[in-house]
Amino acid sequence: MADRHEQWLARSIRTCAQVPRDVPLSWMAEKLIGHARRLEHSHGQADAVGDALAMLALSAEIGTKARWGGVRQALRAGARVPEVARALGISIEDARRLARLTAERARFLGECVQQMTRLNEP
Repeated sequence: MADRHEQWLARSIRTCAQVPRDVPLSWMAEKLIGHARRLEHSHGQADAVGDALAMLALSAEIGTKARWGGVRQALRAGARVPEVARALGISIEDARRLARLTAERARFLGECVQQMTRLNEP
């Protein structure tokens, strides 16, 4: 696991597409903070653009991953859609849509896992 973490930290990120889906949120946040610190002390250096782009990509991915996971966890824990809406600062209708999309996404991923499991059976 340490090797994978070190590889992640050494990886150059400039777009959302460069962030693997299986990277833990904590690793993304760690990398984001590193770029933010370098950018804060860059004083117009050439690397500032790369750090700024990495921050944009990582913050977008963190937001997306946290939102999907957070909505799923809140609903599983028993939160109602209006509570999710208030927590996210969105309309109740948008929260309903998000809850429906989250449920559809979870179902789809579950079906994919089942199919992969069947394909890997001897």
